[in-house]
Amino acid sequence: MVKRKPNIVLMFADDLGYGDVSSFNPNSKIHTKNIDALAAAGMRFKDSHATSALCTPSRYGLLTGRYNWRSRLKSFVVRGDSETLIEKNRKTLAHMLKENGYRTAAVGKWHLGMDWELKKENDLDRFSLDQEEFQKLDDQFGRNGNFDQSLQTAKIEGLDIDYTKPIKYGPNDFGFDYFFGTSASLDQPPYVYIENNRFMAEPTILYGLPNVARHNDSQQEAWQMGPADPKFNVEQVPVDMQNKVLGLLDDMGDREQPFFLYYPTHLVHGPLIPTEEFRGKSGLGLYGDFVLQLDAYVGQITAKLKEKGIFEDTIFIFTSDNGASAVAGFDDLLEQGHNPSHIFRGKKADVWEGGHREPTIISYPRIIDPGTSTSQMVSHSDWYRTIADILDVTVPDDAAEDSVSAIRLWQGIDKPLREDIVHSTGNGGFSIRRGFWKLNLVSNGGGFAALNDKNFQPQELFDLRDDISETTNVIEKHPDIVKELTEILAEQVKNGRSTEGKPQKNEPNNPTGEWPQLEWMEDYETYIQTFKKTPSPKEEHGGKDKKIDKK
Repeated sequence: MVKRKPNIVLMFADDLGYGDVSSFNPNSKIHTKNIDALAAAGMRFKDSHATSALCTPSRYGLLTGRYNWRSRLKSFVVRGDSETLIEKNRKTLAHMLKENGYRTAAVGKWHLGMDWELKKENDLDRFSLDQEEFQKLDDQFGRNGNFDQSLQTAKIEGLDIDYTKPIKYGPNDFGFDYFFGTSASLDQPPYVYIENNRFMAEPTILYGLPNVARHNDSQQEAWQMGPADPKFNVEQVPVDMQNKVLGLLDDMGDREQPFFLYYPTHLVHGPLIPTEEFRGKSGLGLYGDFVLQLDAYVGQITAKLKEKGIFEDTIFIFTSDNGASAVAGFDDLLEQGHNPSHIFRGKKADVWEGGHREPTIISYPRIIDPGTSTSQMVSHSDWYRTIADILDVTVPDDAAEDSVSAIRLWQGIDKPLREDIVHSTGNGGFSIRRGFWKLNLVSNGGGFAALNDKNFQPQELFDLRDDISETTNVIEKHPDIVKELTEILAEQVKNGRSTEGKPQKNEPNNPTGEWPQLEWMEDYETYIQTFKKTPSPKEEHGGKDKKIDKK
């Protein structure tokens, strides 16, 4: 489609709300001048959605072009010491680009798990921990292929990792030539930088506080206790990641080979720790200051692309992984006239629009006219097939099963792409939207306030034409719509895809295959039996995990 393969920068903000960006929210009290400038140079997607309202699953959806709930993770997020979540035979966006001549790099927050070299026991003596209190669990969440949230988790993450050994499976195995970053969020151990498949230091201290609150704003500047490199400074992490990105752009921008730079920045996830330069700058407190730091980083990247003379030939995608977190301090911000969720109900983890509607901007002067916008519904999973279309690459049946090309929107043809879109919540419940109808199959939003709520029947139906804030539940008035939407969702679950093509398989999250979030399906028990008959990847390949040929 294009004569010259474009460079691609994909900047994935963490916990940034739709209402935090002033070009999306005219009432925002935060003036995001650099993000707004990027919007002026490209297109705003005003009805753009993460596949989930949480960090890990939305990253899975972005990189695989697949709804996250098809993976082994059915609810919540992985921990900093979890094994890799993406299936080892799955072709990511980075794989696709690498196979088509791109140099690929990822910098920042991975949060999709890695396969570690593990010790037989927790390394307790090093951290002066009690043997009885911190015994290694035989069966824990995120290990041995089991991502069932009902399992126990270690009190402190990362105590059994051998930090002197290479990582056995990580970003380099998912299509990235280079990786620099951390295993998970800014507040999750282990606190040590990773470069490619090696730890850059060996943790020797415990860093942070136990049981840090992440469902409210009571500990905005705190991070969870865990193993750390003594030189690790959590406030310095965003700075170091940004410097690495600018350095890579300097290097890659001088080469003829096109590049893909995936930048899942740690900003603006808690802890809210803006550098001194930005403290007090917003007048709204720590959260507003942190958003301004993120905004400045967007400006630096744009300036670097222009300095290298490659802005015109670069696809610059900016978006967020989910809605703003409760750590931001909604009550305080609302008192000051700022709503991180804009006019939308809910926040991070919720099924309501505030949980997953994202401020998405794409600049690519070769195709996209400046200062444009679209109100057509798109998903983060769509960027996979859109980029494939730009490169004229055929996507195989077993990749990007929930990705719909948005190339015609980029070209200014403002017509609907998707008939429907599926969202998932913190507790793994579903929502399906078709046109202006949105059906929520959770109670209390399905977010952090409902993590233990097991009611996954259809609960709410909203007509978004005149109720975008989801305040009037009309489910009792439209049983026909409820029936239609649940049938569509059931079909997409059982087909393993929402696009045309050969049916694919979803992954079970535990040995039984039980999936309570689907108990609303009429033939649920029959469907679950298919998991019990499905051999694992190891069983299919003689005891060895299938890997992609990365030549």
